[in-house]
Amino acid sequence: MAQIVASVFAESREQVARAGAKAAMAGADWIELRLDRWHRGQDLAPLFSSLRLPAIVACRTPEDGGQFRGTLAERRELLAAALEAGAHGLDLEAWEAWSPPAGKTRLRLRIRSFHSFTGVPKELAEIRDKLHAHPGQIAKIVVTAHDLADAAPIIELLQQTDQQAQPTVAFAMGRTAWPTRILSAVQGAPLVYGRLDESEDGTAPGQLPVALLHGLYRVHELNPDTHVFGLLGNPALASLGPWLHNRVFRQCGADAVYLPFETSQPDAVMSMLQRCGLRGLSVTAPHKGHVAARCKQLDVDAREAEAVNTVLFDAKGQLTGGNTDVAGVLGALASVGVTAGDQRPAVVLGSGGAARAGAVALRRLGFRVTMLARTLEAARAFATPRGIQVGSLSESVLDDLQPAVVVQATPVGSLGHDGDERLVPGWKPPAGCVVFDMVYQPRRTRFLRDAAACGAGTVEGLAMFLAQAAAQARLLTGKGLPPERLAGFLAGAPALAGG
Repeated sequence: MAQIVASVFAESREQVARAGAKAAMAGADWIELRLDRWHRGQDLAPLFSSLRLPAIVACRTPEDGGQFRGTLAERRELLAAALEAGAHGLDLEAWEAWSPPAGKTRLRLRIRSFHSFTGVPKELAEIRDKLHAHPGQIAKIVVTAHDLADAAPIIELLQQTDQQAQPTVAFAMGRTAWPTRILSAVQGAPLVYGRLDESEDGTAPGQLPVALLHGLYRVHELNPDTHVFGLLGNPALASLGPWLHNRVFRQCGADAVYLPFETSQPDAVMSMLQRCGLRGLSVTAPHKGHVAARCKQLDVDAREAEAVNTVLFDAKGQLTGGNTDVAGVLGALASVGVTAGDQRPAVVLGSGGAARAGAVALRRLGFRVTMLARTLEAARAFATPRGIQVGSLSESVLDDLQPAVVVQATPVGSLGHDGDERLVPGWKPPAGCVVFDMVYQPRRTRFLRDAAACGAGTVEGLAMFLAQAAAQARLLTGKGLPPERLAGFLAGAPALAGG
């Protein structure tokens, strides 16, 4: 089982004492004191006497991603002094020929580190073996992945490493690569590094708060038998899925973890993840149609929508696809009393996988459905065989249709996009119209605010998120939890803007 290391820059005794107390309360097992910024005139002895956790010391130069600008001799003197003052662990770079002097110290953990800030070297196994040239040490290999798919060699290395004989920490830096820190724990890596909390800067890119490592992702419990689930999409990092599904797993007693997998290379990432216990994925834009084409079997809703938002992997790696977005749309509309269409007109804005699920749901309720899209050819190929009309995404077409329900199924207005962008700026909903926006971050989009100002009924995307997640949780765990129960699992999640 992995232990959690809270990594901080040590700048003063008081600051380190506060950091140590905070790290211990958050669930850390160790605190790493980066001495890069430590003033060499300050006494180190009081630093360790005030700590509630055993301390690892490291001091990195700019060439190794650090901030220490003294001489090599000064760096070694600083580390030696830290060991004499009471440090329990020492992290040295692969190139460092120095070893701490013999004597009375508390040293019981030795780490040798390799960092690549440009990419992923091919010779990872050789690097691991060189780091283990001195017995009794942990090897730490940190690379940079520009897309999550680039981290595949790290997962392969961990698969091929005997952690009893060669304890190895290996993960990738990069905006989308931080899930490899959690996956390394699944593969048996002995340490996972984190920062103190959201308000603190980490000592390296991609460090998660210790409290999340301990609480949400349950790093202490992860092991090679842990089942891996996650969200495959681009973007995916801002999803509330990890906040919800990891708590569902805990509630259900499942040995499983759920992570966001953001990538432009879905096939490569799925292949990579199958090396480390992958059992299922949620799928979001733009990969829904692509993943559906890879499935050996599809459920009724996935076949009808020609898109999946959930896939399960069997022992042979074959995919079974499902679509809980349809159930999500039905649940969201039912929350405001829309349960029958009676052949009234309804409109879906967009033509992607989510839009198709929306069209399927509206047809099932008995609405006359029109999909409005900027690119009509793709929309028409899906819609025409199903008796769904297609039109240009414009205010004039919406005015002509006079819809009873409008479903907004594009990314416009979502987190990371222009929050004031207006998809159909001149359109005013007709009397009695219900406007539903699938975007749930922020909760009250510009589209919903404009519709409400005109007197329309509105439905937030969070209602769909919870309804589809409840159906998805049944697929992933075999156990059902109602949407209102899932809403409570979002406590502590990043604020839903506009909520």
